[in-house]
Amino acid sequence: MRMMMTLLITLLSFSITHAAEDQRADTTFNLGSSWVLELDPDDQPYPDYVADPRRPRMHVGIGVANSDIPETSSGRVMLDLGTRYTLFKIQTDPSGINEFSLDIEGGLFTQFDPGNGLDNIGWDGRYGIFAVWDWSDKVVARAGYRHISAHLGDEYIENTGRQRINYARADLAFGLGYFLSDEILIYVEPSWACSMGNEARQKPWAVEGGLQYQEPHNMWNGSTAFYAAAHVRAFEETSWDPGVSAQVGFHITRDQRSSNLRLGLEGYIGRAILGEFALDYDEAYLTAGFFLDFY
Repeated sequence: MRMMMTLLITLLSFSITHAAEDQRADTTFNLGSSWVLELDPDDQPYPDYVADPRRPRMHVGIGVANSDIPETSSGRVMLDLGTRYTLFKIQTDPSGINEFSLDIEGGLFTQFDPGNGLDNIGWDGRYGIFAVWDWSDKVVARAGYRHISAHLGDEYIENTGRQRINYARADLAFGLGYFLSDEILIYVEPSWACSMGNEARQKPWAVEGGLQYQEPHNMWNGSTAFYAAAHVRAFEETSWDPGVSAQVGFHITRDQRSSNLRLGLEGYIGRAILGEFALDYDEAYLTAGFFLDFY
């Protein structure tokens, strides 16, 4: 319970602080030959995987679950803290195509059990760095390194006696996305783990991909757009059984410099999302919540 309140207060503090940052200094520099460097840009050349339950994000979700995880109830509260941040962007063409950028990311993903006094079931931490290439505003690619480590909640350990299996992955990933139109993106991202916390049970290969749609902001004075997204994850270590997540809702923004709020429903079915349970249990859940993106 204390952990949940701390995370919730932190999430709200981040949201309020960032929403107040409406003015930014000019951080663009002409490098010559039409090359322009922009530090802390307003946008990100590589899109978010909107329905990926492990993308770094600010998120509060409340819902129901059908889970094989022992001694948990059918309720779920999910609090996530994190973001992907673009350090800089280099534009090589005045028309805005053929851009390069460097992204860093970090996230904390938690689950709490309202049927057991809001005990923390577990949490995953993730960080990474990616080099990005945006070619012609139709094709985008990225390559980089990311690390994820999984942990059990202290209350869950005390109540069940379960011990960690030491689930962790440090992998090299290559993502490729294609915009079928301004509103529709398809993408795929295979990865290979160069280091694993439990080499006796884990295997290196994984792949994820998806399809997402967002209409123009044509509702509520041009501030709101409907969106829908689906994401699939599969791991060699669990026999390539797919985990499917989907998200649908409304995307709300004031302008390019403001934070973006998503109000939506998120559903998932597949292996357990929390890494410490992923090799042993399956689950399905449906939550309603909000997602705050800083880009």
